[in-house]
Amino acid sequence: SDEASPEANRDLELVAEFVRAVHTAGPNVTVVKTVEGAAGKIGLSVDRAGWSEVVGTIAGDDTIFVATRSAAGQRRLVARLKTYFGSS
Repeated sequence: SDEASPEANRDLELVAEFVRAVHTAGPNVTVVKTVEGAAGKIGLSVDRAGWSEVVGTIAGDDTIFVATRSAAGQRRLVARLKTYFGSS
């Protein structure tokens, strides 16, 4: 299924407070800004959600790049992220 498992949902809800902003960078990269030190855990939570539009994530200390397959996939991803992380 393309919906996150209950466990993945819980992970995403637990890390939501550490997300500061979600921005797009072109049609295939979404940038998630986090508090310092939280990007790795949040990137792992996004990976574990198993969403079909996500090709992969790269996490630094306070920034995650999420690659999507298409611009439509990016729109789906941003909508999902805003569901969990708010409209920042």
